[in-house]
Amino acid sequence: MEHQQNKLTREFLMEVQHRLPAGRRLVQEAFTTDHRRPVLVRLTQLNGETFYLFNEITAHAFSDAVVEVAARHGGTQLTLSYQFFGEFQAQQRRLQRIAQKLEGICVLAVGQLRTPSELASRVEFRNIEGNPLTRYRIALSEGSPALAFVCRELPQSKSSDNPRSLGFFTVDPDTVDDLADDIEQVVRGVGFRLDTFQKLELLHETTQRVARELDSYSRRMELAIQRARRRPDLLTPQRFDRIVSQAIAKMEQLKEIPRRALRSINHSAR
Repeated sequence: MEHQQNKLTREFLMEVQHRLPAGRRLVQEAFTTDHRRPVLVRLTQLNGETFYLFNEITAHAFSDAVVEVAARHGGTQLTLSYQFFGEFQAQQRRLQRIAQKLEGICVLAVGQLRTPSELASRVEFRNIEGNPLTRYRIALSEGSPALAFVCRELPQSKSSDNPRSLGFFTVDPDTVDDLADDIEQVVRGVGFRLDTFQKLELLHETTQRVARELDSYSRRMELAIQRARRRPDLLTPQRFDRIVSQAIAKMEQLKEIPRRALRSINHSAR
């Protein structure tokens, strides 16, 4: 199972890479910093279910790669979202050709079809105008291969003319199934958000916060040890006890961060 997922990940990332010029094959990892600077990762080194920041061109490449890989394997059910009706229209003929190789394609887009009869028999169109899904770009393949790319647009600052999105890809069948269930509920108006996306996002934020706290505290402890070595006469039993007590208290604080995150996840799942 793991070998198959690794093979699919390599195939998918190579497909993405083929769709991007050489100068755009780096993606910034979200929630991670190295020496207080953003970490840029090569496409071929990306990990599934890890959050990255995508510009518009890269997000398009990831979505198109899901379609291409699904069409290559055949027999899957595709779900695709388009934030603009014109974007769907530009892809309509291509999707109708691909649909013949698949179980079907569900298109989510803002707008109304004037002539629904023009759609191929295996292409379903759903208008998501006013739906929370309009904030997301979704490309999801259910079946074999199980593959999904989901990203959510971020608020654009006034100084930026390059909008970015936060998201991830996955080849894990369980995660793909959970995402498909979330999408169906939101489309039907039963749900109001992609719970799986938000839970993973919260876990990544929590992991990064713990890592930052640990890094900061480790630096403070190293400085305290260096001072004690230079002036051992200052390390009295009382001072030593205070340092140990502070360390124990800090560890308890760090353990409480993921506990709060888990409580938040359990509360949102109700």
